[in-house]
Amino acid sequence: MLTTILINIGLVLGLVIGVPFLFIILLSLINRNTKRQIATTFGINGQLYFGFLGIMIHETSHLVAAIIFGHKIDGWRLIKFPSAEAPTLGYVHHTWRQNSLYQNMGNLFIGVAPIFGCCLAILFSCRLLLPEIYQTITHTITGTASLGSLSLPVNHWGSALLFIIIAANICIGGFDLSRSDFQNAEQGVWQAAFWLVLIAIVMSLLPFQLGFFNWLKQVISVLVVISLFNILISIIVNLLFRIR
Repeated sequence: MLTTILINIGLVLGLVIGVPFLFIILLSLINRNTKRQIATTFGINGQLYFGFLGIMIHETSHLVAAIIFGHKIDGWRLIKFPSAEAPTLGYVHHTWRQNSLYQNMGNLFIGVAPIFGCCLAILFSCRLLLPEIYQTITHTITGTASLGSLSLPVNHWGSALLFIIIAANICIGGFDLSRSDFQNAEQGVWQAAFWLVLIAIVMSLLPFQLGFFNWLKQVISVLVVISLFNILISIIVNLLFRIR
């Protein structure tokens, strides 16, 4: 029993924190460099033109997560033109009670919220433009299909092209976590880890633990597929802006 609990703890921590953070770091590094290339070629405002959707989703994700975790919103702006004095493209200023475990834990999810928000936005775009692929992905979560059944949208190249353009815009503007985002997330790591360990222990003692952990694996597998797609799009966009 102890061995099973320890394995489940490692599984939950690895899937919920480890895997997402790996993609968070990779996506941030690639798209930060892309925005630097854009600013060099098209000027500092070029980041808005090529990534305005992603920027707004980025800040909206921070804002929604902060509200969910009970933080006080002191000010926010989803998008703005940067300047030498204020180079940010948007912001969400929030405060929290230092003695609140829940609000402190929330800092982790508030900091990394743009990654999940942008992934959901891309998934929603897929639902609108490529419904067959979207259905395969969602059926994977419910266990009624596998990701191996994904196929190219042979008869929907126009919708596929529009989807890629939207995804590229979201990748450029949304997946670049700032240093303050990472610093904010670090403040909630230990509190989040505590609750995840507690959840893993409790679920390990319940009769439906196998179903829960299989469901968690399926959800993370979908996140991995979407993140790999985002990395591919981010790399292609980065290479395109390097050619000048």
